Amino acid sequence: MAFDAVPLGDAFGQLDGPVHLPSLTARERERVMAQLREWVTVLVRRFAIEPRVIPPCWEQHNGMVEALFALKDHERACYAETASPTAAVEWFHAFREIEARLMSLGGLTQCTVHEHRPSHTQAWA
Repeated sequence: MAFDAVPLGDAFGQLDGPVHLPSLTARERERVMAQLREWVTVLVRRFAIEPRVIPPCWEQHNGMVEALFALKDHERACYAETASPTAAVEWFHAFREIEARLMSLGGLTQCTVHEHRPSHTQAWA
């Protein structure tokens, strides 16, 4: 759903708690991932985000997925009717932090527009 196509309250809905991906069932994960996919597409367009920050294969990298969920949840809270007048600035601070985290994760995998490379898993974990 595009943010400019629906009223603010409908776009952000009720302020439930943040998404904790490891706690979701497969069915719940499928539902929230569909919402995240749509949100990420809009985010990339809104801010002309480069593939080195959010590569097309972002869904295949759990660290990116969880960081983007956190940013989405933070945006939802910052733009709620009950949010502080300064919450938009707080969201941009969070955006900067998550953007740096995404770039760091992307630097580890070196994924490109044309090539996905799997995330490295620690052998001891």
